[in-house]
Amino acid sequence: MGSSVFMPGYADNPHALMRRATAFALSSRFEGLPMVLLEALALGCPIVSTDCPSGPAEALDGGRAGVLVPMGDDAAMAQALSRVVEDTEWRDGLRQRALDRADELSAERALKAWESLLAEV
Repeated sequence: MGSSVFMPGYADNPHALMRRATAFALSSRFEGLPMVLLEALALGCPIVSTDCPSGPAEALDGGRAGVLVPMGDDAAMAQALSRVVEDTEWRDGLRQRALDRADELSAERALKAWESLLAEV
């Protein structure tokens, strides 16, 4: 495993960098709606996140679309990130599940659900 981290500094549009990332880590203690997590899903980033109150577990479909680790468990976070970096097959599966979850949360899908509901009324 490499011993360096790329810190590019400010970017007007970080999505190109996120799309190429080996992993996306969110180590929050509290969240509401973690927009950056939703962006990472949409970009197919393999995600490792703390399971903090409200946000990550819902966005990651209870851990199916990314890895949830207990808050404050640095060893679990490090172990999950190491596995993402080292296990290509597992990382690729996380990428696909992230994209699948992003599709489930898409505006188009939500609009279709609303249209269907309103048609029934």
